[in-house]
Amino acid sequence: MLSKIVRVKIQSLLRRTNLLTMAEKIRYRIKVWSLDSQNRKFIRQNPDFVLPPPHLAYDAYSAPEWDFYKSSGEGTATFLAATMRKYCNLSQASLSVYEWGCGPGRVIRHLPSTLDKTTQVYGSDYNNETIAWCSKHIENVSFLLNELNPPLLYEDNKFDFIYCISVFTHLSEATGLNWASELYRILKPNGILLVTTAGDNTFETEMLSKEKRKYLEQGIVVRGDYEEGKKMFLARHNPKYVREKLLSRFQFIEHVPAGFPFIAQDFWLVRKTK
Repeated sequence: MLSKIVRVKIQSLLRRTNLLTMAEKIRYRIKVWSLDSQNRKFIRQNPDFVLPPPHLAYDAYSAPEWDFYKSSGEGTATFLAATMRKYCNLSQASLSVYEWGCGPGRVIRHLPSTLDKTTQVYGSDYNNETIAWCSKHIENVSFLLNELNPPLLYEDNKFDFIYCISVFTHLSEATGLNWASELYRILKPNGILLVTTAGDNTFETEMLSKEKRKYLEQGIVVRGDYEEGKKMFLARHNPKYVREKLLSRFQFIEHVPAGFPFIAQDFWLVRKTK
């Protein structure tokens, strides 16, 4: 098996030669083929569990692996519910929860059954096919199509709890900063935002020498030459950058390096204080 550094070097060459999109199409076909037996078994054992189109799962999670899709979604929803119980005022009449960048529903489909019945759950994504599928197959969630850049069609101070899982990791610096401001706008005063980023845990294992220098000096490394927002458009943020720039408008509550369930990214809990 290739090391992460070797894979990054190969991907870097493919980016420069505009061949990465083609390579990803081939990789997708190989993934689907390699998971065929495993996925057929899952479908036999879970006949009533509605699954998204494989290419949507691949674009969002790198593999249409249905056991991971289900088990990690359930586990992450449980983790988020516990976080809300810890930091949010659950005594209020109705809690409003929003996932920015929901993808094909891996996590959000489990939230309504995990939270109190009065909780209002919202999700959005910039992929219109994803939102069409979620709207048709996931109940008790209000879905919205957003653009690659803000604004969202939500009013100011709407949500008590917002979370985004590996979304800033696929955006340019300017787009990421614009979205941080937009999430601040729609979060209620004293509301909680949970963000995941990829940072120091990637420094030794997958950064090239020039990327390490940029990461240390500028705080962010972006691997572009690919459609922004897609999984192979990658951004890595060091903790100092997150604190002093990306989420500087928020009050920091908690930072757990490489601690988010199932994906080993940093997660940040911050509060809107004004």
